[in-house]
Amino acid sequence: MPYEDPAATDPMTLHGVVVETKNDDAMSEMAECFVEEYIRSGFDEERMLQMFKTKGYAGPFLAYQTLGETTIRKIIAELFTLWGGSRTTTEPSPVTGLNISLPILD
Repeated sequence: MPYEDPAATDPMTLHGVVVETKNDDAMSEMAECFVEEYIRSGFDEERMLQMFKTKGYAGPFLAYQTLGETTIRKIIAELFTLWGGSRTTTEPSPVTGLNISLPILD
């Protein structure tokens, strides 16, 4: 952790940007970007929809509030067809009961 303020030219500093729009098309594009990213990360449809419903995920939740569940479900279904993501299954995860140790944290 740095002890001094970062230099003005430091490329690693965070800069927030506010983008205001009342355009539903922009919100749909944002939701599509989230869905594509989650598909590529291996999320299934139900897990993704749950993220859109969770307040802690500010961007997806905003899209969910603005567009509604029906539209979000439609976007998810369309992009799963396009990108070939894994469909929701009722099978348990194959990774269970792991005993992982991280000695560096001990």
